[in-house]
Amino acid sequence: MIVSAPSCAKCGACATVCPVYRQSGRESHTARGKLHLLDVLGLVRASTDFVDIFSACLLCGACAAICPRFIDIPKEIIRARNSFSSIAGPHAYEKYLTRKLLDHPGSLSGLRVLGKAGERLIGSYLPERSGLRLRLALFQEESICPPVTAGKKNLPAPSARSRQMSWFPGCAARYLFPGSLASCRSLFADRGVDLVFPDSLVCCGLADLTAGDIDGAQKKGRQNIEFLEKTEGSILVSCASCFSQLQKYPMLFAGDSVWQQRAEQIALRLVELTEFLDDVSVTESVAPKRATRKLRIFYHDPCHMRHNKEVRDRSRTLLGKTGGVEILELEDGPRCCGQGGLFHIAHPEISAAIRDQLVEDVSGLQPDVVTSSCSGCLMQWQQGVTAAGSRVQVLHLSQVLELLKTLKN
Repeated sequence: MIVSAPSCAKCGACATVCPVYRQSGRESHTARGKLHLLDVLGLVRASTDFVDIFSACLLCGACAAICPRFIDIPKEIIRARNSFSSIAGPHAYEKYLTRKLLDHPGSLSGLRVLGKAGERLIGSYLPERSGLRLRLALFQEESICPPVTAGKKNLPAPSARSRQMSWFPGCAARYLFPGSLASCRSLFADRGVDLVFPDSLVCCGLADLTAGDIDGAQKKGRQNIEFLEKTEGSILVSCASCFSQLQKYPMLFAGDSVWQQRAEQIALRLVELTEFLDDVSVTESVAPKRATRKLRIFYHDPCHMRHNKEVRDRSRTLLGKTGGVEILELEDGPRCCGQGGLFHIAHPEISAAIRDQLVEDVSGLQPDVVTSSCSGCLMQWQQGVTAAGSRVQVLHLSQVLELLKTLKN
């Protein structure tokens, strides 16, 4: 049975905003091209080339955001990928192994230990464009950060008036970048909130979903829903991509009324990091009293936030309230970094080209710090600045806010 794609006007609006098409110039890499293939061939006649074409999408959502017919293009891409074998397409085994690793995210802690040791021992001896060197760059010490640890022992003890808040920090923060974990806890402790999360939380399922493994994404979704149902009140999510995925849980279980209802109850409790901090922040400046110049900050908009009509990213507002910072902007506005979940594994050359052009253009603004609230984007940026030989620091938004607080004190 051939499944028809939604009616596409072939207007080409999607091509004007597609980061992949801008690099490759291939019509088949546009949303229009993929929808045409679905319409003409359907999924039954999918070939190796067909699979390769549908893997060449970041699922950034830019096309859907601009589509005049409101076609949910990412949904169509995921539906197509769901029909492919899990070991089909470019770099399929690497993508498969990455997803399997996320089935047991605690193993990332060991990866972090090995990565940090490798970076210290051989990082400086590897060629500048070495793939291994760029991967080890993910584990460089965050030298500009305040000296805090991932645990609670160095944080002020919760006061009698502190309230607990459930937290979904994401796999990367928990196991790869504990500095951002500590900064979030410290920022919320200042606001009388003690962040806690169930140790049993698993990956949000975004990697599975983007690979087309809907069953795998649903399995992780059920596990997280069951764990979060045991908590009460709001649920803070400090990673933009995780927040986007958790928001989609009700749609993920469309057709299953029981799990969809349970997912909806969890989705109603979600609070995005910048939304909470902006609502409770004190508006006075926290700029250092003797600052010689403002800290130059480039905020990278995560695509999952930028193209999400249901939430407003308040990162710039938060940074502006601190004082003592200069927020830098590109003339043509925010751009995708090229990470795209597993896209950087499937199409490393295109991903690197998108990343490197962005890093080059932002470097021209001479930032001190590049920040974002998406762990995936931060990984891509860390590799990008390393490839460019730049000394710009790449930090989670919570770490920048913690840094500014520390400078004031």
